[in-house]
Amino acid sequence: MRFNFLHIVLLFVLMMTACEKEITVHLPTPEDAIVVEGYIENDLPPYVYLTKNSAYFGDFDVNDLGEYFVKGAKITVSNGKDSVELMEYSSDLISLLPDSQRVELSKFFGIPLDSNMHLPDISVYTIPLNSTFVGEIGKTYFLRIEIGGKVITSRTSIPNPVAFMSLRENPHPNPKNDTLIQIIGHIKDPDTLGNFYRYFTRKNSLPYYTKGIETVLDDIFANGKEFDIQVPYGWDRYAEDQEFDVNTFGYWHKGDTCYIKLSMIDKASYEFWKTLENELRNQGSPFGSIQKIRSNINGGLGIWNGMGSTMNIYYSKK
Repeated sequence: MRFNFLHIVLLFVLMMTACEKEITVHLPTPEDAIVVEGYIENDLPPYVYLTKNSAYFGDFDVNDLGEYFVKGAKITVSNGKDSVELMEYSSDLISLLPDSQRVELSKFFGIPLDSNMHLPDISVYTIPLNSTFVGEIGKTYFLRIEIGGKVITSRTSIPNPVAFMSLRENPHPNPKNDTLIQIIGHIKDPDTLGNFYRYFTRKNSLPYYTKGIETVLDDIFANGKEFDIQVPYGWDRYAEDQEFDVNTFGYWHKGDTCYIKLSMIDKASYEFWKTLENELRNQGSPFGSIQKIRSNINGGLGIWNGMGSTMNIYYSKK
């Protein structure tokens, strides 16, 4: 008997159907852990979020966001010579600031304000108002967190920054989308192997966003070379009505004022973001595999990330 393509497909379907079996997956409840998200950048103060972890399929209500933030921690940042104990700023305290300052904090932390010009119910640890402690290029920074009898530590560094040599715009590949553009950045990579990049984008008066995935790259294939890279506009991960559209996602609008921050990060920070983004990319894929997210936090989860950053502004044509 001679099999044609349809026979083969039907045979495959029958085999898969005959072998079908309901599988129930029981995931263990994770141990309680503190999740750290902390940054220190050249000429800017350090800031840290502390949150609790939760079960993968656990119930999550955005209205209870404040319950996930960890309050009352003692956090110290040191560069080996100078140190500062961070102060906790709650959303209630931030709400007492003038609207203009709240807007700037929203842009800085990348968290949009609600309709009443308030940040969500969060806690942020950063320097006291009378402190002048900021990140310096080339220095190593040690993080120490004391909470509930536990001690969590980490270290990171601020590498030498690299700036885009130039920015330009290209039209959207589809002429029908003639109001959208691409932003292309030109970089010269230093001639030392082991440089790691991450970028952030902002347009007009909105906060900074990242693309969500593919925000980091290394110079393994471009060491010491000049190259072009498309810089997609980021996405608001908090927007409830945002839908993915391949024709518009990552593109800028004509007339936008485009703010692009290029940050150099150390290897440990790169490995955290790379493995985290790989995990995000695999979610929902039947061919994806579980990715172990690498962390530089001792005694907890997350990231303490030093950044050597430069800012470029591009005024797109209307």
